[in-house]
Amino acid sequence: MGVYLVSFFFCVQALVYPEYHLKSWKSINKKMLIAALSMCIFASLDVAFGLAHNVIAFIKSGDPTQEFERTSYWVNVMKMGCYVGQTFIGDLILIYRTWVVYGHSYWVVALPVTIWLAGSVCGVMVIFLEATQHHNTALLNSSDLIPFISSMLALTLSVNLFSTSLIVYRIHSIRLALKQRSIIPRNSPLSHIVRVFIESGLMYTASIVILFGLYVVSNNAQLGVSDAIVQIIGIASNLIIIRVNSRNSIQRQSFSVPSGPSQSGMNKAPLHMINIQTTISRYPPDSPTKTRDSHLDLEAGTKSHSDHDEHVVR
Repeated sequence: MGVYLVSFFFCVQALVYPEYHLKSWKSINKKMLIAALSMCIFASLDVAFGLAHNVIAFIKSGDPTQEFERTSYWVNVMKMGCYVGQTFIGDLILIYRTWVVYGHSYWVVALPVTIWLAGSVCGVMVIFLEATQHHNTALLNSSDLIPFISSMLALTLSVNLFSTSLIVYRIHSIRLALKQRSIIPRNSPLSHIVRVFIESGLMYTASIVILFGLYVVSNNAQLGVSDAIVQIIGIASNLIIIRVNSRNSIQRQSFSVPSGPSQSGMNKAPLHMINIQTTISRYPPDSPTKTRDSHLDLEAGTKSHSDHDEHVVR
């Protein structure tokens, strides 16, 4: 929880108070801010319920083992609710970023959204079964919970891999196109963004794979890993915003041009905050107009472009 709180505060600073300058209400990315606050609530509640369960089991209860095995106990049900809620928001943010990166294309995110909805239904079913059917001692590996928990983990893993791959492919394709036209240098900010998404995605993916494996073999370590994943989901999402904002600050300091009125406002937008418009035009073979496969318009420095691409990255 400590690492998560540090990343959360830096994330809020990047969204609201970057470089010690308070943003206006209109320029704040409200979707990302609400998502960050929601994940902080679920992460905090998960830790609080875990602490309460330990106090009840080891201090108030005479049999800690039996207390922890009561799956239908309200604390266990609430902790499962925190896990499902955190996964719900984390996967939704990833799908939203995919949707923005692909120019608000609903066809691209149709499959991830379908998988995400299926996983959410499985999560709700797990909470329902825990709360209504397991009145006696039972573990999460009971026969009626295994199909839904296994499906939820598999679907969450699929959404993470699919959406992250789409985002990385899109940004990498744009970077190669700009590089071929000598618009950006080899070590461009887009390369940094690709690394950020890959590293953050691997953190989340690796934790899900570990939890899935432990659950399949019925290892009790799954309980500790599941608690950690609630924090890891928020950390992975926060790190993307923090690292991109850190890159912005470095670029503003490195490429700022102190000069007269003619250069005021130049280079104040970070290099990766660019508006890339791709237009595919096809002409008849005998047309005198020169055929072009794509046109990329690179603009930086205006507030509207910066706000748009800030949504894309974050």
